[in-house]
Amino acid sequence: MKLSEIPKQSSVKILEITQPFLRTKLMEMGIVPGVEITLTLKAPFNGPIAFAYGNTQISIRLEDAEFIQVNPLAP
Repeated sequence: MKLSEIPKQSSVKILEITQPFLRTKLMEMGIVPGVEITLTLKAPFNGPIAFAYGNTQISIRLEDAEFIQVNPLAP
């Protein structure tokens, strides 16, 4: 499942980041496979999304979220 497809306030685990440049940028910020994140914001009209992990909140373009494979966590 792609990060762009999950509903707001869902928690997921990062499985893979398929786009090389995006993978490098996110890995520099500590977003690596295995990290658990929570989607906190989905802007309307295909705007950016924001997710939190630890005490950090990151916003990315929706089209970049298409390259992030995730696995939903059980509620």
